[in-house]
Amino acid sequence: MTGADELVVCRGLSKRFCRRLKRSLWYGVRDIGAEAVGRRSAPGRLRRDEFWALDDVSFTVHRGEMLGLIGVNGSGKSTLLKMLNGLMKPDAGALTLRGEVQALIELGAGFNPILSGRENVRINAAVLGLSKAQTDRVMPDIVEFAGLEGFIDTPVQNYSSGMKARLGFAVVSQLDPDVLLIDEVLSVGDMAFQEKCMRRMDALRKSDKAIVFVTHSLFQVEALCDSALWLEHGRVREHGPAAEVVRSYLDAQEMQAMRDSEEEGVAYEGRGTVATRAFFDARDAAGHETASAQRTGQAMVIESVELLAANGEPCEELPFLSECTIRIRYHCPHRIYQPLFNLRFHQGETGIFETSMLIDGPGPAEAEGSGVVECHIPLLPLTPRVYEVKLFVRSGEGIADLIDRRTVARFRVTDDGIDAIPLRGPMALTHLRRGSPVYVPRTWRFYKEGELTHTVESGYL
Repeated sequence: MTGADELVVCRGLSKRFCRRLKRSLWYGVRDIGAEAVGRRSAPGRLRRDEFWALDDVSFTVHRGEMLGLIGVNGSGKSTLLKMLNGLMKPDAGALTLRGEVQALIELGAGFNPILSGRENVRINAAVLGLSKAQTDRVMPDIVEFAGLEGFIDTPVQNYSSGMKARLGFAVVSQLDPDVLLIDEVLSVGDMAFQEKCMRRMDALRKSDKAIVFVTHSLFQVEALCDSALWLEHGRVREHGPAAEVVRSYLDAQEMQAMRDSEEEGVAYEGRGTVATRAFFDARDAAGHETASAQRTGQAMVIESVELLAANGEPCEELPFLSECTIRIRYHCPHRIYQPLFNLRFHQGETGIFETSMLIDGPGPAEAEGSGVVECHIPLLPLTPRVYEVKLFVRSGEGIADLIDRRTVARFRVTDDGIDAIPLRGPMALTHLRRGSPVYVPRTWRFYKEGELTHTVESGYL
């Protein structure tokens, strides 16, 4: 692409804030005085109680591209967007914006509650730079897009918050800027309207706009954006193709959530699940459970359970689509007839799948004393996230439950090995990570007039 196609260019962009209000006001006065005499105040360094809200951020957005800004709250996303929108000046670095710039922020925030939706559209459109003739021309499209045909002449004070946001988005989506700045506005309304918003944003991107999109919705980043910029404490943690940055961000967030859960003493049960159950560490509890079982005369004592990787070494993490083995060491104080082992894989409270000798049939005719049983899974069909393994052991008749212990292992399936399958569809990565926890081989076939015309393979190993 040529330089003319570079509509947004940031080079070494930095912004500092002060933690104390009085000192911040004093620094502001000094900075204004320094600018008045043609110099910058304390360029490139921090003064007392200051910190970098943005530190040396560089990126370029070309015409027809969409950049997603991601990161936790306080990472600098909104600060960067305000600088792009001209609401804030950088303390260091250079910022170049070519063409008309428009921002989609706080939809419907300026609506007058006592005026109708139609009247608010005219006022809002005028503020955004549309003439009366232009507003009259696009009014039917705005009303239709918002889905408010029956309420457009109703006072806005009678609208729900979702209706206001829908009307606000319908107005700004009619604009035709060269650079569009979007801040968390694609989560308005119901699911159907959100899909409509995403289609409109995709159409704007394909019409040679440069779009910068701030959001916490990783589905939308992967579905809409060409590239992504991950900010962490004001600095660029990663910048590149959207799917790759989202993958790294998801992995980092999961690891942080696991560390937080461990510090709080609760079990981590996966993204979006509140860890409400008490933390249970199977390895630390094994010795206590063994002694307790011996005192109560339990039929079988589970001495240890290990998860083994492909190389036979104990582990707590497994690559995606890898083989694994569950090794169970047990002790039977008395003879047991045909013990049947059953392993159930859970994500949180939800059972995902089982490996069960109730289906596969019994092993030895009897068990007495100490022994080891291993369950080998050639290809674990679980997608990247955290799982627990629960163990059940029954007698040969399949009725009596021989053990008290339940949760015996916790492990994490990582992104390693994810390149073994093609991720060609929209939202492929986030759907794999947040959709069904089970990945199975499949083939899609298309027919026309009885003839096979197209085949899509899942790419399973």
